Amino acid sequence: MRKKMFIFGFTIFSMFFGSGNLVFPLQVGVATGGYWWLGFLGLFLTGIILPFLGLFVIKLHHGNYLAFFGEAGKSAQLLLPLFILSLLGSFGVVPRCITVAHGGISYIYPDMSLVSFSLIFCGLAYLICLKDEWMITILGKWLTPLKLIALSVLISSGIYYAPALPAPTQTSLSSFWTGFSNGYQMMDLFAAFFFSAVIFQQIQKLVPNEVAGANNHKVLKLALGPSLIGAGILSVFYLSFVFLGAYYQEVAKNVPPELILPSIAGYLLGDNATLIIAMLILLSCLSTAVALTNVYAKYLGTLFKCPKDFYPFILLITIIVSFLVSLLDFKGISAFLGPILEKTYPSLILLTILSILTKKHRLLKKRVFYIVLGLMIIQGYFFN
Repeated sequence: MRKKMFIFGFTIFSMFFGSGNLVFPLQVGVATGGYWWLGFLGLFLTGIILPFLGLFVIKLHHGNYLAFFGEAGKSAQLLLPLFILSLLGSFGVVPRCITVAHGGISYIYPDMSLVSFSLIFCGLAYLICLKDEWMITILGKWLTPLKLIALSVLISSGIYYAPALPAPTQTSLSSFWTGFSNGYQMMDLFAAFFFSAVIFQQIQKLVPNEVAGANNHKVLKLALGPSLIGAGILSVFYLSFVFLGAYYQEVAKNVPPELILPSIAGYLLGDNATLIIAMLILLSCLSTAVALTNVYAKYLGTLFKCPKDFYPFILLITIIVSFLVSLLDFKGISAFLGPILEKTYPSLILLTILSILTKKHRLLKKRVFYIVLGLMIIQGYFFN
């Protein structure tokens, strides 16, 4: 059982640690310089604490994310999963994974176009998504250990050869806010609602039916372990990436976001870094893309009441859309994701916190959700 918990914990880490997680923590370090630790603190709140609360709130609803979204009313129960999963899936994060992975691979094959790479990436993701068992095994047993080894080599080298820390480039408050707002861009709270449901269902299979039925607290307790393991590993690597961004600011400040990690790695390790970093980026982005595509395609199948044998076709459609959106490149995708996240994140944060604090007061939760959402939309319309 303990071995299974660690595998699930590594799986959670691997699901979360994808494209944005390889870019935004480094950006925080580059932007904040000497106040990098304040930038990390802001990132920790939105990139670790909030996603952990998201994992926890779905576990309180016994792995049923629809029950959680239903706290904001019937309309939200229908529209929020579709909206969030569309951003996490084919219209946002998955295409972003493809563009970041392409940035890493371009260090080995500089002549490979985004179109060609995206076709190969999408085909591989499609094959892995066909079976849940493959996803858990590949992510938890194989991809994550390889990813951890590659990250450890890079981070150890970065710490050992760290130059003098540059002066702060922002005020202390601005540095904290930079980390906080970059945590939005990673969209880990959104992902947590659905990743938690997948992991919770897998853990339920390990608990005898009579125990699960009689004592749901046992299932909840078992489900918390992997979440803590995943959050702990993420914290260490976010801290390390913010550190690298700050100390190697001169190396990274004039390169595109998706090339910050390869640039630092090339500076530290030279030609030896190309294969290691390319594989690190590819494995990280592939693991997240596989997890999100799988969840998105299954949700669409459930929403439209399609038979199970129709799943490969739905999966193919989502993969095709991801391919097309990926052609916008990283900056193009981020340009339309940013404003959407600024308007929707606060209301979902409050809904999550209120749902953890109380099972009652459903009307209060609904009103708070819509009031905050409305205020953010008005603020964005009139003051931006």
